[in-house]
Amino acid sequence: MIWRNMLSTDSKSSQLYQDVLSIVSPMGYELVEASRSEHQGYTQMRVLLSRRDGDITTDDLESVYNVIYPRYQVIIGRNLELEVSSPGLTRVFKDVLEFGVFQGREARIYCMSLSSYVIGRIASSSDASVVLSSYLIEDRNERGDEIEIPFSDISKAKLEYSWEASR
Repeated sequence: MIWRNMLSTDSKSSQLYQDVLSIVSPMGYELVEASRSEHQGYTQMRVLLSRRDGDITTDDLESVYNVIYPRYQVIIGRNLELEVSSPGLTRVFKDVLEFGVFQGREARIYCMSLSSYVIGRIASSSDASVVLSSYLIEDRNERGDEIEIPFSDISKAKLEYSWEASR
């Protein structure tokens, strides 16, 4: 099987992403994703949020909804459907920007050059790569302090959540 890099780099250039980011960032939230689509005369907007300082709550989501909805209802019109939600515990990464958003959280990355999943805490990310700390290369059962993985070497990635560790 041939693995391909599935991560996008489109968020930085998306006007919608930048506009919503300018709204939610001063409120203390991290924007994971902002998308908009048209269906049968309705405009559907989806906004996914995270918090660096802890878990996002339904009150957080409601606050953001109450700020975003009136603004975009004026811009788009009455036929607006807005969803504001969290990315979930095991979010599949779609864009390289998400590594920065989820810095400090555990991730599971398929590294093509290692032909294995690498699990570790996102220590940092740049325009070209991500650094995982306290990592485990699953197929080799190899552990280490830090590993840098270029985005071009990642075929898929997601947040890693361990139910046992959360108790």
